[in-house]
Amino acid sequence: MIEIIQNKENLDKIEFIARDNKEELGRVAGKLEGIDTFVIDELSCDEFMADGLIRAILNMISLHGIDRAKFELPDKTELLKRLRFIGDKPEIESIDAFFAAPCNSTQWKV
Repeated sequence: MIEIIQNKENLDKIEFIARDNKEELGRVAGKLEGIDTFVIDELSCDEFMADGLIRAILNMISLHGIDRAKFELPDKTELLKRLRFIGDKPEIESIDAFFAAPCNSTQWKV
């Protein structure tokens, strides 16, 4: 069984970890920038885990009223584009709109 858990011991960042029993499969982390933007600046996992981990952290911050996200992951730009998280700019202007759009929406095609 794979579980995604929030690491509540790291107070500097919001961090999600995917693991299978005790084996860590991936991690995503970020921090608030100002009062309305979340910056994802750490991602370590394969493409399959990346999609789920990014969606989990975006969902969590959206539930807390943050609607913008930026990615400071220059080495992951192509992966983020392929997974349709970003287009020309490394950001999501509205997380709510991102989740409301159908998966095959041309709004998110790159």
